[in-house]
Amino acid sequence: MMDQSELIARHSANQLTSEFEHQYQNIVANFFSRDPKKWPLFNDPQVQAITQFRKTVLADNQLIHHYPNGADLLSQLNSQTHVQQHMNFPGAQQDNLLTFASALCKNWENPLAVENVIAMPSDPALYGSMLGLLGNPNMVYCEYSGVADTMEKTVIKKMANLIGYDENQASGLFTQGGTMCNLYGYLFGIRKTLKDSKQLGMSVDQDYRIINSQGGHYSNMTNLSLLGVDIQNKTIRIKVASDNTIDLHDLEQQIRACYTVHCKIPVILLTAGTTDTFGVDEIKQVYDLRNRLCDEFEINDKPHIHVDAAVGWPIIFFINYDFNNNPLAINEATLFGLRHTVEKFKQLKYADSITIDFHKWGYVPYTSSLVMVRNGDDFKALENSPENFTYFEHDLEGQTHLQSTIECSRSGVGIFGAYAGLHYLGIEGYQTIIAHCLQNANYMRNQLIEMENAAVMVPQNQGPSVGFRLYSPKLQADPQAIFDYELSCASDKAAYETMIRNSKWHRNMFLTRGKSGLFTNWVDSIACSTYAEHNRFAYIPGEKAVFMNPTTERHHIDAFIQMLKEMSQA
Repeated sequence: MMDQSELIARHSANQLTSEFEHQYQNIVANFFSRDPKKWPLFNDPQVQAITQFRKTVLADNQLIHHYPNGADLLSQLNSQTHVQQHMNFPGAQQDNLLTFASALCKNWENPLAVENVIAMPSDPALYGSMLGLLGNPNMVYCEYSGVADTMEKTVIKKMANLIGYDENQASGLFTQGGTMCNLYGYLFGIRKTLKDSKQLGMSVDQDYRIINSQGGHYSNMTNLSLLGVDIQNKTIRIKVASDNTIDLHDLEQQIRACYTVHCKIPVILLTAGTTDTFGVDEIKQVYDLRNRLCDEFEINDKPHIHVDAAVGWPIIFFINYDFNNNPLAINEATLFGLRHTVEKFKQLKYADSITIDFHKWGYVPYTSSLVMVRNGDDFKALENSPENFTYFEHDLEGQTHLQSTIECSRSGVGIFGAYAGLHYLGIEGYQTIIAHCLQNANYMRNQLIEMENAAVMVPQNQGPSVGFRLYSPKLQADPQAIFDYELSCASDKAAYETMIRNSKWHRNMFLTRGKSGLFTNWVDSIACSTYAEHNRFAYIPGEKAVFMNPTTERHHIDAFIQMLKEMSQA
């Protein structure tokens, strides 16, 4: 039986089926076309002008000169420093600068835009978000939000059922971005384990350690600084395995070391889909490890397991997919990888809380982030004293997370956008777009391998992010073998110098190319070296393309690969 790497390298396993292509084109036409006949909100002349302009495939730095009088309008915008005295009544000439600024926002609708884990919002999500703006609820309190409070609870129940949570026990709230969701994840564990920290601060309790992975998002660390954690002395960063997932052996050693000296562990923060290489931690194994060691050391306050699934969560749409009959006719390479990835995402139900960003792979406008909690009672640990809430109606206490939230104002726009996306696209629509992205990613991996001077990062991680390193064809060597040698750069000086030299060659080509072909990103840590003595390691840089864009097609990838081939030879 073939493994994932062999399937990716086999051209026939990455071909599109006509059945899938038909379904994909249908989804794009109905939900990503900005068609005013289907979605009347695009009927406004200014909106039409903006959406028409944003159909260009020019690089961002070329758009100013492509826009009519673009340079002059930019100068006018820069020159404004004071609010005008007079009023501008409706019906008067529209402000051209508003239209100009909207049209010249970063264009994620461009099929060449594959820089990061960001995507154009869908038409229905834009429609839903607009209705949320119109209603203008403040979700911090049910009397200030009205029926929007019920809509939030409805979305949470839908997501609980997709994840595998008990909808009657689970809870959650929409908040300002994935960083805030991860902050909530930390707070749940800290408040449950260090019970006096709410009033007396982090240093009042006995010794503790916060645990996260070296492969996690940078907010895993910036949030700790915000919380006042002594990062150098109170944080343990767990090593990563070769696929950028958390090293379970190191994790067990670190937990044992803490519990042996009666050191508390409030939180273990995991990742389900790392930003650059889509590493997915084994949540069930961490869950079992936590429970086993807590039983062994007689720990009552178990570490809170929070999973940052901001990027990868849409894989849950495939949890009940019929992989045997494959109704969407997904190609062989992607179907094989997706089946394996889904098994990991089935484990989300073991997480105590989860970060979900609808504004990433969920195609909802910024910001639409949901922190899901398996046991809604966890919010009680965050509750502040009722005396701080004297001007709210006490009879409504318990019907809202008012006393548990970080925010005092919480927008409902993300809720409306998420509800509309789920309602209109449904499971099948999301499955189609997600599968399209994954097939594009695997096709890109296949084309890079066929170039014979590219090493593809962890191809078994079947997410939308494709990391790679390019090497001079003059080396006349297997690029994967060169990369494997570079992995020893933390302990081998010659390997380190080789890695630096090859990185400079690739980086120079990246800079020379600029924003042409696909708009990719340079990453200073596309891979992590093998660990040397005293756990020393080095980051290895490289390039990435993230295929979340629903409008990116095969011919865009073909043109980009051809450019790479020509530049490599030159």
